Amino acid sequence: MVVTVDNSLYYIKQYLENTGKYEVYNSDQYIGPVHACIYEQNNEEEFVEMQNNLINLAQNEHVDIRHGVLMINAKNKTPKEIEKILSERLYKNIF
Repeated sequence: MVVTVDNSLYYIKQYLENTGKYEVYNSDQYIGPVHACIYEQNNEEEFVEMQNNLINLAQNEHVDIRHGVLMINAKNKTPKEIEKILSERLYKNIF
């Protein structure tokens, strides 16, 4: 599973890399298709902007986006909780 992580969430990136289960990249340094995107934002407007950027990137790269990208807001979540979300590919309550 390919996962991108915001630069400010370096501790989550390190945790996921240490599990050995994921290909983990900084979100500003990876331009290929991803299965999950981990970010930390506080409002819906920022989320919608980021989602639109990902859709545009996928369309420019001719990536099939029918299956979507798992978007995980890391706010108030531990690295272990995020890893559980990734492993189950389940995330409830975006906001």
